[in-house]
Amino acid sequence: MILYYILKPLVILLNYTPRKFLHCVAKFMAFMLWHISKERRHVAVTNAKILGAEYPYKTARKSFDYTFTAYLDIFYAHRIGDDYIKNHVTIEGRQIYDKIKNEDEKFVFVGGHFGTWSLLATIVPQALDTQVITIGRSTKNAALDKILDELRTFDRVKYVTHRGAMDKLSSYINDGYIPGVYIDHTATEKDCINANFCGYKVPVIAGIPALCARKNYPIVFFFGLYDGMDTKVILKGPIYPDKSLKPKERIIKIAEDINKVYEEVFKQYPEQWYLIHRRFKRVELLC
Repeated sequence: MILYYILKPLVILLNYTPRKFLHCVAKFMAFMLWHISKERRHVAVTNAKILGAEYPYKTARKSFDYTFTAYLDIFYAHRIGDDYIKNHVTIEGRQIYDKIKNEDEKFVFVGGHFGTWSLLATIVPQALDTQVITIGRSTKNAALDKILDELRTFDRVKYVTHRGAMDKLSSYINDGYIPGVYIDHTATEKDCINANFCGYKVPVIAGIPALCARKNYPIVFFFGLYDGMDTKVILKGPIYPDKSLKPKERIIKIAEDINKVYEEVFKQYPEQWYLIHRRFKRVELLC
């Protein structure tokens, strides 16, 4: 754990660094990676083309800025409070959340690595007056995992790594927590099912679709759009498991429905999606 004590002072410093300065650093990092990494540049441009961006090269370049801004905004997340929520957050689709909560339904939040994704874990529980459990990947390094756990745990928010998380979720849901997950990235083949996305069959992490199919949980989508220094929270849905289908077919249908919403949102704001990620590896083009 020596690495933890080496990194901790840097994390503390970044946690108190002005947000505008963090964004300046993010743009510098984005500029450097754009010019240094031909491979990542190619991945981003290819993804932008798949999404149908009008200007793929320009869209990919902007995506680098948004991606690194979101990375460094994690050091601002703990500073978000009533003032930011009141003056810098707007919510589109609030009635979707209010309706499902008034019906006392248990449900799952699904979002993506899009816009202000690194801030949503603290924005959404405060803005909607609820509590959330977020699921993230383990880095397989104890020191880094401890740092990430501290950065991703807030008032009203618990954080767990994805290995074994599905077994814990039902108990957290029964305690009043709403699971919040991003499943727009690839994972190991054994953890995935294939579903249509932008004309391709792509791997989708199966855990949440399987949980929703088994427990009949609806899904509400949440996204955070950068609007300067503000955040526009976009809520969509809900989608419900189709109980008329067999279990495996039900899971695949949920994954397909999730990807339809992803496609709708990401095509509308392609520059704010995580385009540097190799989302379309191990894929099959649909004819």
